[in-house]
Amino acid sequence: MTSPQYLDAPQLTDAQAGTITSNIKPGSPGVTFTTPNAEVVIPLVPGITPILSKVSVPNPLTNVLEITVTFTPATSDTPVQLTSPKGTNIVDNFPITPLKEGSTITIAFLTTANQPPEKVTLSVIACFAPSTATTIISSTTELTTGTVYKALHIRRS
Repeated sequence: MTSPQYLDAPQLTDAQAGTITSNIKPGSPGVTFTTPNAEVVIPLVPGITPILSKVSVPNPLTNVLEITVTFTPATSDTPVQLTSPKGTNIVDNFPITPLKEGSTITIAFLTTANQPPEKVTLSVIACFAPSTATTIISSTTELTTGTVYKALHIRRS
């Protein structure tokens, strides 16, 4: 997906001057930052409450060793923070609950020798929040209600 419709444009904190935001897409050259405490902040599009599955830095040429993903709700709820296992830059242990509408996703980086992150690409995989569906069973007139998950593959660039 070249233009994700469920995530707003990422905000690149401390990216090198002249950085093109789309360089954060997987398969592109990546983004190089100027400070070790650089971050990528991604707001959710209004009205969307996805369930995150995986956030990663897929570029094998990056100096990023680990990532920390923080979800900050628009409400006064406490932010949730998850860190990738030591030596990996993949977070895939998200709770199976939708993010709240208006939340932001912040990705911070741990690099080799505490250097500024280099050649960073970012992949975000999520699905829609569940919705309710009604099914009519043909053998009876009784209605049943269930949860339907709409699968999405979101790649943030």
